[in-house]
Amino acid sequence: MFGDYGMATHRFRLGWLTVSSALLLTAISMGAPTIAAASGLTSMNAAQIVSMAVKDSAAASSFSVDGTVNQPGSDITLDLSVSASGMSEGTISINGGSVRVIEIDGVGYFNADTKFWTKYASAAAAQLLAGRWVYGPMTSSPFSTFKQFLSPRKVISSFFGNTQGPFKKGGTSTVDGQQVIAITGNGSGALYVATTGKHFVARLQATKGSSNGTISFTHYNRPVRPKKPARGVNLQQLENQGS
Repeated sequence: MFGDYGMATHRFRLGWLTVSSALLLTAISMGAPTIAAASGLTSMNAAQIVSMAVKDSAAASSFSVDGTVNQPGSDITLDLSVSASGMSEGTISINGGSVRVIEIDGVGYFNADTKFWTKYASAAAAQLLAGRWVYGPMTSSPFSTFKQFLSPRKVISSFFGNTQGPFKKGGTSTVDGQQVIAITGNGSGALYVATTGKHFVARLQATKGSSNGTISFTHYNRPVRPKKPARGVNLQQLENQGS
């Protein structure tokens, strides 16, 4: 039963990379949306704005990231509040299966539904663990895989680590109450960057063929205070009993 966890970790990691690469590939070839004329950040070119946005966002103490990526054979939804302090939480859904994830002081907790366990582990694991909190050190598998969802720096790196131009400035608009400038290319979509204060990434929106997605980045530098689940299954102890 427990020999399936390694494969589950690998497949889940691929699912996360699918999210980031799908948006990156389309964002790299973004096209200008219909919005107002550009203003703000006038002394910087588009590539410099992208670089600053990535740097400022990765250095944030926390932020929320949410949205959905739809592409053939893969629908992925994120609803996460991540922090650099080791206190993060949220929900990840892949093709209808969902998992609730929490990190508190180096300990990881997750609670997945039957569909998730069945797809990424086994039917036996689903029967035993679906709907139950499972916990263990964040440094151990499969919890270490979830870390890339729960660190501001790792999330930003996953989405923007390999981003390349050419870019051009679009117009200004408002996203979630924040004035932003659109950075575009020659496809369909835009990266929206805050024009005041720290130049955080506000939204990544992309469409290419049958793939599309919108990911929003909000609530920068707000405290994240997840609650420890009242009960849980120690996964390491469970695996030792099954070995």
